[in-house]
Amino acid sequence: GIGLVITKRLAELMGGDVGFRSISGEGSEFWVDTPVHSSGARSTPPPARPEGSTPRIAAEGRRLVLYVEDNPANVTFMNDLVSTLENIDLLTAPTAEMGVELARERRPDVVIMDINLPGMSGMDALRALRAAPETMGIPVIALTAAASEREKERGIQGGFYRYLTKPLKVDEFVTELEAVLAPTK
Repeated sequence: GIGLVITKRLAELMGGDVGFRSISGEGSEFWVDTPVHSSGARSTPPPARPEGSTPRIAAEGRRLVLYVEDNPANVTFMNDLVSTLENIDLLTAPTAEMGVELARERRPDVVIMDINLPGMSGMDALRALRAAPETMGIPVIALTAAASEREKERGIQGGFYRYLTKPLKVDEFVTELEAVLAPTK
């Protein structure tokens, strides 16, 4: 049905293909072949900004962004994205517990937090950051697949600076980073 057509298109977009084998009276077997991503390889970075345009997030001094995310593909994408921005260093944590600990130790300029994490949730991590004097003022941006209006409203009411959803809209994300990291005068 339509699910197979969508699956085939997605597989092709990732450089793969869908195959099948059918035996009359017994049924069909379907599979998806996609290239393997090696952990050392970089995903395709976002397009370079046009010649002569204003640098994205150029500020005085380096800025530290902490990304709390358990999905390695999302972490790789974020590393690639942040590498195209000026004066930004990225620190990552695969769990909320590690993210809270790193935030307390390193005091990043902003935290990007997934909501659905193993162990402590992103909402619980936000509460832990707000409860500690050394991290209570750090802006925390939710970046999550939990995309319903109800979840978004709950996140904003819970204290997230912004609530962004996956798949990530790169321009929206960079605009939010620029807003939170803009130099204060």
